Amino acid sequence: MNSHEITSFQKTLLGAAFVAGPALLCASTTSFALGIGLIPPGVSSWVEGIFGSLGIACFVPIYLELSRRVGRSHPRLGALTSVTGLFGATVGVALEFLRVAEHAFRSNGAADGVFAATYSNPGWEFLSVALLGPLFPLTSILLGVGAFAGRTMPRGVAACLVAAGVGFPLAQVAGLELALRFTYPAAGVLWLIALAPLGVAYFREAASERRNAPGATPVQRRNARWNVLASE
Repeated sequence: MNSHEITSFQKTLLGAAFVAGPALLCASTTSFALGIGLIPPGVSSWVEGIFGSLGIACFVPIYLELSRRVGRSHPRLGALTSVTGLFGATVGVALEFLRVAEHAFRSNGAADGVFAATYSNPGWEFLSVALLGPLFPLTSILLGVGAFAGRTMPRGVAACLVAAGVGFPLAQVAGLELALRFTYPAAGVLWLIALAPLGVAYFREAASERRNAPGATPVQRRNARWNVLASE
């Protein structure tokens, strides 16, 4: 396999992440807003946790790729967001998975008092990791600002990244009731609006590269051409 094929394959994987990540996160926030799979006292959901952990995992390559693009015009900001995005997304996966774990523990007899005591006094051990979670929405804001200033992405994408980064922590960090019901699911939709078209663009680029690759057979070129047409 030559480097051209690797690049094409990587773009295909990036396209999948850019579409699947925000779509899963949108399903996560919507399931909570609809009250599906709520866990006592009703401020989280195990269904939300399943979709959320899978969706945020996709944001690891998303944030790294967006950081690379922002880094073209703002190298220091791109380097910063690659670090904050990595920590924020990986810790975000863990925090979302806690919802699934709590549901499993409760289903096997764990008492409410155990979780109430833990959440009221989590301890420095838990907080040393959990406090990195807000880096996830903060990275979205920084990337949006960098993209707007450097014009490395469409302004609509930049605006959606900033708005989603603001709406998400109003619910997850501040715990505001109104935000949990409205800005939280809206953040998922905004990420989907911003990132899914970029994912489709990566699919198109990969198909175009395969079609024009040296040594490509007529069948491969025809299939790649149909893939491009189907995505338009």
